[in-house]
Amino acid sequence: MAGINGLSSGADLSILFGSGNQKSNVDYSSVLNLDLADVASVRNGSYGKLLKQHYAGIKADAKAVDGDTDKKLTSIKTDADKLVKAADAFNDSSLFETKKIDGDDGKQTEEFADKDKLGSAVKDFVKAYNAAIDSAGESGTKSVLRTGGWMANMTKQNAGMLSAVGITVGGDDKLSFDEEAFKKADVTTVKDVFSGVNSYASQVSAKAGSLSRATATTEALYDKNARWTPQAQSFAKENIERISGSSGGDTEKTEEKPKTTLTEADSEKLTGLQDQRSKLMKEYEKLDNVEKIREYDRQIADIDKQIKELNGAV
Repeated sequence: MAGINGLSSGADLSILFGSGNQKSNVDYSSVLNLDLADVASVRNGSYGKLLKQHYAGIKADAKAVDGDTDKKLTSIKTDADKLVKAADAFNDSSLFETKKIDGDDGKQTEEFADKDKLGSAVKDFVKAYNAAIDSAGESGTKSVLRTGGWMANMTKQNAGMLSAVGITVGGDDKLSFDEEAFKKADVTTVKDVFSGVNSYASQVSAKAGSLSRATATTEALYDKNARWTPQAQSFAKENIERISGSSGGDTEKTEEKPKTTLTEADSEKLTGLQDQRSKLMKEYEKLDNVEKIREYDRQIADIDKQIKELNGAV
């Protein structure tokens, strides 16, 4: 009867695990195809220590990418979508209408026609931003953490300009709003921060959109053991029921099963898509132009869709 790695069950393994005084004329390499250094490492315990370190590292890596529950991912997406809405509120040009004010020195100054309305929009934006940063920071999904980190880094890069309009970036990456300082801010600076396609608010909208989509990437669909997450299972079930026209109670219909294997061609295509996505994500991190960010978002979203299709997620 064959034993481990094809060894005969009658093979004498005492040469490996016996006392140091035990003598044998057996050629180690002929028994286990090991050299003397390998055998020594087994006998003195160093091999076992290396294995423990190796698997401890695997466990640590697995813990870091456990992912999030369906409920958590939905919550993150909700917060990200609220931030998109709050940032896009500044697309309303009426918020930035101005009026001329006569000063005591006879000179005119420009002020916003409705400072309170604009200030309220900024306050809502800050609140939504902090909620999204909190949600992303508590995530266990790499794509979500990474996207949230990019948004936080972009905000830090704009800290000086934000400070000029009464917004402070804290050490926890969250924002605080000084309404009185905001009301004293220069009109042009406020417009630079919140109005226009290249404004800070517009960049946050793009990043928040990416954060929302990150909750549905392949990293959120599979756990560390390559099993579908609850989110993916729920998504697949809904689509199976939609395609079959069954809510689960029709026993005459055959429930469609998600794909579990790939053809060689599909496997190669999947690898190519993953490599392409990885390259785009590295370039994406360096982008500071809103139009470019949105262009990359579209490309990444299309690749994610193809990856999910190949994995049988849709």
